[in-house]
Amino acid sequence: MKIGKIDCRLLDASIELDALEEHLRLIENQMEDIERTERNKTEAYIRKEGLCPNDPEWQIAWQKYDCRIDQLPRFFRGTFLVVLYAAYESIVTEVGHLIQDKQSQKKKINDLKGDFLERAKKYYKHILKFDLYSEEKVWQQIRMLSTLRNAFAHANGRLEMLNEKSKKKIKKWEKEKRGISMYYGYIICEASIVADIFGAVRGSLEDLIKRYKHWDEP
Repeated sequence: MKIGKIDCRLLDASIELDALEEHLRLIENQMEDIERTERNKTEAYIRKEGLCPNDPEWQIAWQKYDCRIDQLPRFFRGTFLVVLYAAYESIVTEVGHLIQDKQSQKKKINDLKGDFLERAKKYYKHILKFDLYSEEKVWQQIRMLSTLRNAFAHANGRLEMLNEKSKKKIKKWEKEKRGISMYYGYIICEASIVADIFGAVRGSLEDLIKRYKHWDEP
């Protein structure tokens, strides 16, 4: 539906992507604030107790600081990846339903077998005859998101609790220095890889929405 020159089709999806970008920015700012606050508290404690690097208490204080800070990415960025994947799944499903309705297709995306990405790819290609994505490189980023999302959603980021296929992928990304590392068995995502994944997902969804709107023009 259009009102004047404003295209309101899938407006909610566009707003959601904007909100996710703001959410990511706030997450990174919040992590910086927490790190600064915890460092100030640790330094204040050391000054108050008159500790020096040779004191066991000094080492314990900084170990506690490192432990708290090193866990932040798992809770903040891991949660963001879960939400980002949910947004991708919902928008892809919504666009698919719109095309399905226009084509009077009876089969729905959930009628197919496999995980969501497998179903979506098959559904768009074989049922809707409409490209789900434009670049293979972007699709690989989305697949990475799916693997990481499952790791945080179902295993709280613990590598040992994942199936062997997922473990192998994540260890490979760590070895390739893709922005994935391990902390006492937990998966840690650096800011760069999260930003890259978000950029790929947003770009892919905006491209899908744009192509759908062009296809749906009278």
